[in-house]
Amino acid sequence: MDRPSLQHLSLRMAGVVVTLAVLFVIDLTVDDVVNQLWLPLLLAAGAYLMTLSLMAVAIAVGSLALLHADLAAAFWVPATAYPMLVAVSALIIGWILIQRFRQRIKDTHEERWANRSKESDE
Repeated sequence: MDRPSLQHLSLRMAGVVVTLAVLFVIDLTVDDVVNQLWLPLLLAAGAYLMTLSLMAVAIAVGSLALLHADLAAAFWVPATAYPMLVAVSALIIGWILIQRFRQRIKDTHEERWANRSKESDE
């Protein structure tokens, strides 16, 4: 029976600690920069440490920022910071998708050329 991988256990445990600490102190009903921006960003960092997946965190951050953005708000965090987080998340997601596409093209290059030469021989 295979044992579960303990790869990057210290990073993942640090992510759990950060996430639990933020969840313990965050109060989203208070309109200040710490509770509305910095602690949620620290929560995203904790999620990244737990998952080690930038794509998953970018999707979550972008989605939550989009849902909470309010361009007409008097407070600058929902009016400016959240739309900026949506844009940054979209850029990160786009960059990762392009990199994955390029890697897929590179990985299948030889196979595609072999299929083309096979078709031309027939």
